[in-house]
Amino acid sequence: MCGIAGIVKNNIINDDFYRKSLKDMTNSMIHRGPDDEGHEYFQNCFLGFRRLAIVDLSKDGHQPMYSDTKNECIVFNGEIYGYRDLKKEMPEYPFKSNTDTEVILSLYQKYSDDLPKHLNGMFSMAIWDEEKQQLFCARDRFGEKPFYYAIGKNGEFIFASEIKAILATGLVNNELNDEAVSHFLRHSYINSHQSIYKSIKVLPPASQLIYKNGEVEISQYWSLPEKELTISEEEAVQKFRGLVERSVKKQLIADVKVGAFLSGGLDSGTLVALSSKYHLNLTTLGFEYEGEWNEMPEARSISQKYNTHHKEVSLKDEEIPELLVEVIKKLDEPLADTAILATYTICKEAAKNMTVVITGNAGDELFGGYKWYQKEKEILDKGSADPRLLTFYKVGSALSEKAGFRKGQDHFLDKVFRAKFPDIVAYQKEKVHSNFTRKETALLLRSNVEYEHLYYFTLDKKDLNTPMKMDLTNIVPGDYMVKDDRIAMMHSIELRTPFLDKDLVEFCSALPAKYKVNTKKTKIILRKAFGELLTDNILNKRKQGFGAPVEKWLKIPAMEELSSKILKDPASKIFNKLDFLQVQKSLNYNYKHWSLLVLGIWMEEH
Repeated sequence: MCGIAGIVKNNIINDDFYRKSLKDMTNSMIHRGPDDEGHEYFQNCFLGFRRLAIVDLSKDGHQPMYSDTKNECIVFNGEIYGYRDLKKEMPEYPFKSNTDTEVILSLYQKYSDDLPKHLNGMFSMAIWDEEKQQLFCARDRFGEKPFYYAIGKNGEFIFASEIKAILATGLVNNELNDEAVSHFLRHSYINSHQSIYKSIKVLPPASQLIYKNGEVEISQYWSLPEKELTISEEEAVQKFRGLVERSVKKQLIADVKVGAFLSGGLDSGTLVALSSKYHLNLTTLGFEYEGEWNEMPEARSISQKYNTHHKEVSLKDEEIPELLVEVIKKLDEPLADTAILATYTICKEAAKNMTVVITGNAGDELFGGYKWYQKEKEILDKGSADPRLLTFYKVGSALSEKAGFRKGQDHFLDKVFRAKFPDIVAYQKEKVHSNFTRKETALLLRSNVEYEHLYYFTLDKKDLNTPMKMDLTNIVPGDYMVKDDRIAMMHSIELRTPFLDKDLVEFCSALPAKYKVNTKKTKIILRKAFGELLTDNILNKRKQGFGAPVEKWLKIPAMEELSSKILKDPASKIFNKLDFLQVQKSLNYNYKHWSLLVLGIWMEEH
């Protein structure tokens, strides 16, 4: 896990300004790579790097790294899983190291622009090709590793792992992107195809970029399978089991200490059970919430079963306001995911004695773990109601309630729901991950500017796999992977997500939804494949709501004070963008209030 940066401009080889700019860029990301740094200078391109050593800890892993011909030079952030097998397929290349970085260089020589199709892992990279005088860039399929770029005020092409590195050059302005602010208000995170700034762009997941002769060309190299598999449940479970086990084994490869997060759910429990096969005395870490949010009893049961060295961390109420400001200050973009504080705290603990941590992210999206997939199954089963009769249904509900006719009221409320959300795509877009409504957002921003995520697959309203694919390609890269990468990198550790293995994702996405979720049970295939490895209290527990107890947190006296200072003062910077009176109407100790506070803190700090 590292930080990459670069500047492409004609004839900059002897320009001290650009040398200093590159150094400023890598200095701003020292947290991403405290072990080493490197800079390489070509006539028309500068490349910079910060290294966090994970595989091949020797100096052979130094970057920027040249190919054997010296024609290609790479900066690479991430991990390529199974790279040792890929290396065996390249006997003609004179390898000098045991790194996955050098394997990428050899594959680029062989496959050129088709390189990313041959990689399985999490990555962002840039390869300067001196002969072609072009920069080839690529980002992994699920947005695990970041890649930002911009055109500078003098026409420079500038790229980096983090926004702060691009801003450090002084060549790009920091005017906010209203579309991104709108998306944040609607969904609590910045969309994975945009940045918070107008001038800074994002290379989307599963995409590659070529910069040549002053032109940017972007193309998508991978997409989710469209065709559903024809497979029996027994065959599916067997294939699934093998794919998960292979992914875990591959992702445990490291030359540093590896641990695992253990939340007490099905996903992390399964990964810890499998990881324990290959790592004796595995260290597991969990975050302890108070009350009904606490899943540590379930986590301890798995820890005891597999004899892991289990640690737990928690936060005291008085620590929360100060920590929230600290985390938001370090984030390049606002992120209102309520798990950011738990993630920060647990990563800080992990960094004391390990460098790589296995996480269970993306299991819910791949295996059908969320309650809204069950609601969408219900929509499919029942069908829609006529939206033209919505007013009639509402009147019927109100009259039934007044008459004390509970059955009638339930009947009409169901009709209201199915008239408002006539299909699963409408429900997914308007209800799931929704914070402020479109109307509320327009009032807050004093404009109708908005941004809707672009999906690169057919939104089939009759297939329950559709909303799972929507989550996998929208909130996973826009929220969960951003949270994991940025916060882990604040502590110079690497989080790995075995469930985002390319082969496993392709299989699960094409698997009939009935093998994953129905109205009575979630994660059916995971339970059938690995249930015997888990404990009864994990298998039978109710799905824990994600996030944190924000209502309680917002009522902490110091948090009340922080909220008042930022959200009740008309001079606060947030009111350069948002309407003061509309914000006051939304301070009701809920997720809307929380997201406004996050945005307010972020704008004060940035």
